[in-house]
Amino acid sequence: MIVIPFIIFFAMIIAKLQKGMFACLLVLVATKSIIDAYWEFRIGPLSFVSLGGIVIPLLFYPIIYQRKIIPKRWSRTANIHTLALSMGIIWAVLAEPINFVESLILNINIYLGFFIIPLLLTDQERLRQLLMAIMICGIFPIAVSIFQLQTGIIFRERETVGLIRYVGFYHDAFPVRFYGLMTLLAILMYQTIFKTKDIVLNVFMLFLAAGAFVSIYAVFSKAAVAIFGLWAMVLLLFSKSKTKQILSIAVGFVGLFLVFGDALSSNIEQLFSKEVSYQSGELKDAKNTLGGRGYVWEQYWEYFTSKQSFFFQWFGNGLNVPIHNEFLRVLMKSGIIGFIFFIVFMIKSVGNVWRVYKNIRVFAIMLFGMYFIDCIGLEPGKYYYYNILVWGLFGTLLLKPQLFVVQSTLPKSVIAKPADSKQ
Repeated sequence: MIVIPFIIFFAMIIAKLQKGMFACLLVLVATKSIIDAYWEFRIGPLSFVSLGGIVIPLLFYPIIYQRKIIPKRWSRTANIHTLALSMGIIWAVLAEPINFVESLILNINIYLGFFIIPLLLTDQERLRQLLMAIMICGIFPIAVSIFQLQTGIIFRERETVGLIRYVGFYHDAFPVRFYGLMTLLAILMYQTIFKTKDIVLNVFMLFLAAGAFVSIYAVFSKAAVAIFGLWAMVLLLFSKSKTKQILSIAVGFVGLFLVFGDALSSNIEQLFSKEVSYQSGELKDAKNTLGGRGYVWEQYWEYFTSKQSFFFQWFGNGLNVPIHNEFLRVLMKSGIIGFIFFIVFMIKSVGNVWRVYKNIRVFAIMLFGMYFIDCIGLEPGKYYYYNILVWGLFGTLLLKPQLFVVQSTLPKSVIAKPADSKQ
């Protein structure tokens, strides 16, 4: 089984040599959930996930030269984000050289992520293939989750507030719910853009969506519940086909009730038991909420304000710490200057959301909303593929709206974008 990641990397190389970078991207997207399952296997100091971070820049390095045709506003956004994440890593060379190398590779991948998908998606057929690859990627974690639920076999012992988290072969709940959410988003995009009448494909997407709902629920993630709530609200407020979206949301929740019955509401109540207790006054310390992250944040904040040197406060120490908050992670790693760049990046991203063509803006809001929620309780800057997919799709929505809608519905000023004409 250990050879599977090598087979995938080899397939990516063959696809690149024979068919080009887009075929290589499809292989990566379709199989990334399998590679991530080998997170604990290492070759020397590098895990297979980190090894993938080396392979991607080597295979997609031409993107560095092609990015010059991208509009400057998107390139500036990518530059600001990279500066925010990289401000202090040079200081880690002596303290933790392995940490420095991993951070450097990680940031190179994240920077490329702003350009890979926008540059390689040149027509709607390629968009269709990419969305199908995202769905295929979701099959593995969904199938593992359903297998665990049906058999009671637990591959990784993980729990939260007394609830068993069915994380499959992964380190924690994040990969399962990320791949599940991206599967749902890909299905939603596909149905919106292509409106297929293929019965087999529609049935496949229906069962895949139901499985995604189940797998996301089974990891008992508060962030996932928050993202679900945000996505549902956004779809109802901004989607043109509100009836279809209401039906889709209803089908998802009905499916969960059919699978889990009365346990659904009780498990959700237990998942948020500490937050409810704090609101009711039974729990006095807010730091006990959100999985006790408040204690971690307080510990690192005290270290930053009282023990960190003045130089590192401003320029960062370049070290990754398990802080479970992207804002604080950037502050610790890149200092106050890097943190300012990160806030500028977030503000520019909000502005870019509203620059997306109005008929497809709902998808941009969903992507940025997920990223913002993850920044509160997670560290998206530690996951290069997360950024490749999220900012790749976001950038394509912004730069190439004609791929997501029938062109006859687009204003001429939107169709004739300079960046698109150069592709």
